[in-house]
Amino acid sequence: MKFPRLYRKKKTKAETKPADVNPTEAKEEFMPREESEQPDTAKDETSTPVISDSDEERVGEPAAATVPVLSEKISINAIFGCIWHNKWKYILPLVITGAVVSWLALCIPRYYKVTVMLAPEYNVPTNIGGFSGFASSLGINVGSSSGSDAIVPMFYPDLISSTDFIVPLFDIPITTKDGKYKGTYADYLKTKQKAPWWTVEMNKLKNRIAPPPKSEPRGEADPVNPFALTFEEDAIMRAIKASINCTVDKKTDVITITTTAQDPLVAALIADTVRQRLQDFIIQYRTVKARRDLEHVEKLCEKAHSSYLQKQHDYATFVDANQDLVLESFKSKERDLEDEMQLAFNTYSQLLTQVQTAKGKVQERTPAFTVLQNASVPVKHAGPQRVLMVLESLILAFIISTIVFITRDKRVRW
Repeated sequence: MKFPRLYRKKKTKAETKPADVNPTEAKEEFMPREESEQPDTAKDETSTPVISDSDEERVGEPAAATVPVLSEKISINAIFGCIWHNKWKYILPLVITGAVVSWLALCIPRYYKVTVMLAPEYNVPTNIGGFSGFASSLGINVGSSSGSDAIVPMFYPDLISSTDFIVPLFDIPITTKDGKYKGTYADYLKTKQKAPWWTVEMNKLKNRIAPPPKSEPRGEADPVNPFALTFEEDAIMRAIKASINCTVDKKTDVITITTTAQDPLVAALIADTVRQRLQDFIIQYRTVKARRDLEHVEKLCEKAHSSYLQKQHDYATFVDANQDLVLESFKSKERDLEDEMQLAFNTYSQLLTQVQTAKGKVQERTPAFTVLQNASVPVKHAGPQRVLMVLESLILAFIISTIVFITRDKRVRW
């Protein structure tokens, strides 16, 4: 004989709170029941599905439901599934993109780059010599900042891009590698420079919309005036400025000059010329005061030498004319001329010493340059990177096509 056991009904979410339950219902809940008469409520509640309104609407849809791409995380499987399902649709956009970009890349002319590196030497004062090592580790160059120069190496890029530095480059004689052109750099940029067809058409359109101002042509003997450039000369100046790049390392003051041209020999010639012009400018700037002092002392020395020669001539003439005279007046005159000659000689001797000292100062102020890398004719072109351009365009076309296919695929929902 089996004894009845107490059966406690499980509470569902739809049931009311314990405070709202009637006492009679609570008693019935704990009443003894036979095991065979117990209702399987838990089984019925868990096995009965809850159908919402959205599920009732999709009752008639097929079993292959849409796959969400963005729920909480990106579904990589859904994306790869969409890519695999539309794999044949990638052929047309990728082929068209590759063909168009390859044709445009072939229209861009090749260019060559030449790099020159040089380092100026500085005289570091002895009182900060021990501090220079610590300062260099912090990226501070004591040699370039300890002097009284107004143009420090940090200003060299601005110097090279200035009009006064670029305009003298117009008349540089250059020769192309194939030997078909020999002339000035300005004429080379006007006649031998190539450009993509879209650049040519854009320039024609700009000239039609806004015609360039007319200016009187210069004569062959008239030099280019940097103060008043014509429209054509300004275009050449901007083209030269774009083809020359100068950078200075703040820690070591190493000057790097890079030139770009469509001919390798022209790029090497321009790089070497810019390096030489920059060295000449720096030397001239650093020694300008010392050279002025030297010129002033040399002029004074020349005058002192002329005065000494004149005093010597007067003294010799007077002595030769009055050798047999014994009057004190003549002897006094002779001593005065001799003293004047001696004073002129002393002055000339002192100025001659100052001239030698001034020459030493000029030599001391002249900076020495160490060329770390000379200009050389490049063997391989620097650009354009046509293969890289095609690969980048194909990757971009693949990404755009994938986004379009995913947005248009009915099997994928966001």
